[in-house]
Amino acid sequence: MNGLSDLVPVPLAAPETAHLRAARLRVMLGFALLALIVLFFAPLRALAGSAALAALVACASFVLIQGWQWLRAKNAADDAWLMREKNDAA
Repeated sequence: MNGLSDLVPVPLAAPETAHLRAARLRVMLGFALLALIVLFFAPLRALAGSAALAALVACASFVLIQGWQWLRAKNAADDAWLMREKNDAA
């Protein structure tokens, strides 16, 4: 096999804008923070009590909402990027 680019005849994604990059970084940092909270939940609960559960729920909610918004924006940008030539030719 020569590579993935040989299998896919069109670009995989639109160029990343500053807005999409910032959203992607927020999602990645949110996942990293969520992983740390889950990994160290017992010590965090010993230190913060019931606030540890609130932090876990808040972080998970942030990741879900921000991730969903980023995926929608990224999908819309990719669709616009892939359809740009068809619109230009019309």
